[in-house]
Amino acid sequence: MRFSFFLIVIFLWSSCVVVKPRGIIANTYKTSTGWKIPYNIFYPKNFGKKKLPLFIWLHGAGERGDDNVSQLIHIVPYLCSDMVQTTYPCIVLAPQCPEEGYWAPVKRHEWVVINNGTITPSMHGFLELLDFILKDSAIDKSRVYVGGLSMGGFGTYDILSRRPDLFAAAVPICGGADLGKIELFKDIPLWVFHGSEDLVVNPQISRNLIEMLKQKGRVVRYTEYKGKGHDIWNEAIKEPELLPWLFSQRNSKL
Repeated sequence: MRFSFFLIVIFLWSSCVVVKPRGIIANTYKTSTGWKIPYNIFYPKNFGKKKLPLFIWLHGAGERGDDNVSQLIHIVPYLCSDMVQTTYPCIVLAPQCPEEGYWAPVKRHEWVVINNGTITPSMHGFLELLDFILKDSAIDKSRVYVGGLSMGGFGTYDILSRRPDLFAAAVPICGGADLGKIELFKDIPLWVFHGSEDLVVNPQISRNLIEMLKQKGRVVRYTEYKGKGHDIWNEAIKEPELLPWLFSQRNSKL
């Protein structure tokens, strides 16, 4: 009888133990407007032992949809790999933009601001998801980073302009910004990447941004790959100094 009671106690105790997530987990988040935004989130092996930085990755236009898989094609596998996580353990958040959506209010191929710069439904929904994710006490709120390629590069600048107090640093790759909003994010450390022969997003867009930031007294890291086109993201994310630089940044506002 005592033995049975002992087993019941052990069972009840074990059922109350919180199992910490590990690896990459696919999920969806229902926004206030009823849209279900697909996302994947990666938790490293040491999750729960100490506060960890959050790295948000915004994909390009070619990975849009609702399969909750396509946004993992580029960069995310590398960020979640042992190669990165052994030295820079972090939580990685990868949302997926709808097929006809866009992270930033710009006209594709022309790259001009549209709708007076009003936030897109995709970015609005993602910010709701992000607020939900940031409730996790295991996230180091002083080390929230964002990066993205192409459409995600535009999205990186857009989210910086909407939540400038949140981010410690950003890595926009072959993207562009609403130059009228530079004042909002000029103090956030940036490492900008572009290819000199990019025929999709003109590199002059990044050059103009860098020049305007210089005029405001800001020194921004800028790498332009000579002779390279649009698909420079794999080379950029593996720059030897990038991750050491990124993960050393902290948000002094927090």
